[in-house]
Amino acid sequence: MLAAASILLLAGCTEKPETPPGASSGPSLSKAALPYADAPTVENPMSASVIQRDPCDVLTPAQISSLFQGKPEVQPARDTGVAQQCRWADISRGSSIGIQLLYAARDGLSQFYAKKQSNGLWQLLEPVQGYPAVAYGAKDTRQTLGDCSVLVGVADNAVFEVDVNVADAKAGTVDPCKDARMVADLAVTTLKSGA
Repeated sequence: MLAAASILLLAGCTEKPETPPGASSGPSLSKAALPYADAPTVENPMSASVIQRDPCDVLTPAQISSLFQGKPEVQPARDTGVAQQCRWADISRGSSIGIQLLYAARDGLSQFYAKKQSNGLWQLLEPVQGYPAVAYGAKDTRQTLGDCSVLVGVADNAVFEVDVNVADAKAGTVDPCKDARMVADLAVTTLKSGA
């Protein structure tokens, strides 16, 4: 547990494109019943309304403190056109964490599964507290840049993303997707508690 906590101290997020691959600001990609494209069914789904909250409240102050060695800079919540996004960064170390509540992904993980062949990174992860998770990206930059994005389906029609960029000194030596999944676990705890 101590090793996991020390890795998390190095965690963070990358600057993401305005529209995450697979997300769309338009209507649902399919009239098919959810899920589709081999996306898993979300057992015990949360209300899709959890995606409508302030993304800066998805991680509590105590959780944020546990993830950084010092007090991180907070980039206020912003609307990217497909998601509400919040970021925390330790500029001096090059690490950051981002949370994106993907309100435009109305088909949940199915939208991303439908386009998985176009991703340079597509890796199924162990579920986060029972919620399906996948690491993905247009390119696989885990070793070169030390970053990873993880999607978590909290309902068949609701998904959030955690973006992590490990400290510059750790890039290529730790798995940023492992860190992103751990941050996602903290986020799910907060979302489930309604805090």
